[in-house]
Amino acid sequence: MRAARRCWFAGEYPEAREHLEQALALFHPERADDLAFRFGPDPGVLAMHYLALTLWPMGDIGRAVSLVGRAEARIANLTHVGTLAPGRMHAAMFDLMRGDRARVAPNAFELSRLAREFDLNLFRAFGVFLEGWVSAASSASGSGLEDMRRGVELLREQNVLWFDGLLKIALAEAEDRAGDPGCALAVLDEALAKAELVGYRAFEAEQQRARGEILLKQDPANSAPAEEALLTAVAVARGQGTRNFELRAALSLAKLYQSTGRPVEAHDALAPALEGFAPTPEMPEIAEARALLSRLA
Repeated sequence: MRAARRCWFAGEYPEAREHLEQALALFHPERADDLAFRFGPDPGVLAMHYLALTLWPMGDIGRAVSLVGRAEARIANLTHVGTLAPGRMHAAMFDLMRGDRARVAPNAFELSRLAREFDLNLFRAFGVFLEGWVSAASSASGSGLEDMRRGVELLREQNVLWFDGLLKIALAEAEDRAGDPGCALAVLDEALAKAELVGYRAFEAEQQRARGEILLKQDPANSAPAEEALLTAVAVARGQGTRNFELRAALSLAKLYQSTGRPVEAHDALAPALEGFAPTPEMPEIAEARALLSRLA
């Protein structure tokens, strides 16, 4: 698992998948039950969640969702907090990556409960952030955004970098929705600089996509910086083999080209990224991309 997570951290998705498939093939529930209580998180739950976090960006949506379901079924039969807390956190991260607030909510609330009950500072920080993200879109008071900022700060105090890229995307998007695109871009620029420094590239493509979208909203009349960021996002995703991240970036790029009167470029950016995808409610962007491509055609 250590090698798999190292590859995933570096954005080496095919290599991470290979290690994780091997780990899951070696997992035998009846042998692992006692080990989990003695040595730490259940290895099967950990392997299922990280394989899901690897496969979903790579375009294997159905299997990724199925793996998270299998992990949740196994967690339901366990009482070991060393498995329950990371299990809830990883499931929430999977749905945060997909932008699904409804699915994040129950795991976020349960994670916070476990953190309070067992005094788990690391998971308390994640719980604070996730509960804030769940409420940020609907909270008029701004308390959700404040909780997200506090969660990030709590993790910074503990020198926790794991999932930093994903959390910073969510925080930047929330800052932008709150009317502060400058702060949003500062969050992303800091995260990208950190990624460059330590080699944390698991969410580099998504960070560049979010940056491009915010740049375009900040200055629609000057689309060149946004276009550059989105082209970078597409190139990074293509190099990593993360087809879902590539599709998201290509969709944003196609919208930019369409809005600036370049329909042919929009079609050429979107068509190859969409190839092979079938519509599924587990990723609404596919249907949106197909509809846009149809209009462009």
